[in-house]
Amino acid sequence: MLKKIGNVELGYPHAPVIAAVLKRLSIDAAARAEASGAAIIELRIDLLEPEERSIEKVKEFLTSLNMSVIITNRRREEGGSFMGTEDERIEILRSIMATEMVDAVDIEFLADGRDEIIEEAKKHHIPVILSFHDFSGMPAPAEILELIDAMYNAGGSIAKIAVTPGTPYDTLNLLQLTHQVSSDGHGQLLITIGMGDWGRHLRVIAPLYGSVLTYG
Repeated sequence: MLKKIGNVELGYPHAPVIAAVLKRLSIDAAARAEASGAAIIELRIDLLEPEERSIEKVKEFLTSLNMSVIITNRRREEGGSFMGTEDERIEILRSIMATEMVDAVDIEFLADGRDEIIEEAKKHHIPVILSFHDFSGMPAPAEILELIDAMYNAGGSIAKIAVTPGTPYDTLNLLQLTHQVSSDGHGQLLITIGMGDWGRHLRVIAPLYGSVLTYG
């Protein structure tokens, strides 16, 4: 069972891991993130400037990094900014993975190209974060647990659930669910993120209950 992204240990008893989200190919920004406590870089291809999006420029940037890297090219339906076709989006991720210079890939569980990315990641022996985003609400805990199981069954290494609690009760349910999954003895790795007014503090609190990664 996966316990690392690159050389970064995940899960209990290791400390919660911070991933710094990079929107530019900036070595200075990566260095500031590392100095501030980040252990991993999430490189958001969909947020790069047009002139930065070539595979050659991304590869040059990755060559200069000394941190573990998650590659993400988020689709618009789940909060991303990629403007091309789904085939183009998936091909960019595949091409970057083929450089063998990234340590994990994040792909949406509901994406049409999900299985292609999982198969490509297997070729390069890197973990897959299967993600789900709900910016308007939060499914019932039982539905989230079913979703997490489906993510693992589909071939995900880590399940990522980003939802928007509407009440304090929702946030408590999300924390309880996080603890349940992370401590059930099966070694499953889970990332939980809360958004909105009731959820944002979970970026700090959720790792205490077993969420293996938080973003900044």
